[in-house]
Amino acid sequence: MLRFRQLTRKQKEKICNGCGSKGGFINPPEFLFHASCDHHDFLYWLGCTEDDRLKADKSFYKYMQLDIVNEDSFIKRLYYKMLAYIYYKAVRIFGKKYFNYAYEKRTKI
Repeated sequence: MLRFRQLTRKQKEKICNGCGSKGGFINPPEFLFHASCDHHDFLYWLGCTEDDRLKADKSFYKYMQLDIVNEDSFIKRLYYKMLAYIYYKAVRIFGKKYFNYAYEKRTKI
């Protein structure tokens, strides 16, 4: 199975675009979530079933939580946690049309 960490820089550029939909008209601020957004783009590119989409979205939320730095002030951490939740809900609501629904996951780029 193809893994995100195995991708070359060129492959990541082809698949990933950070936060927001590729070619979409809404590009939310990335703050510290760029890497989490790229990983989520990769999981959506792999695609497969609705269950895989849910797993991708939950993984996205989990990784955004890990991006939040404990050394930041309480207010800043709270703000980032709110943003992470909003981003998670946005992909749950609006992400369906960007997911690669298929009988099996992609294995090649």
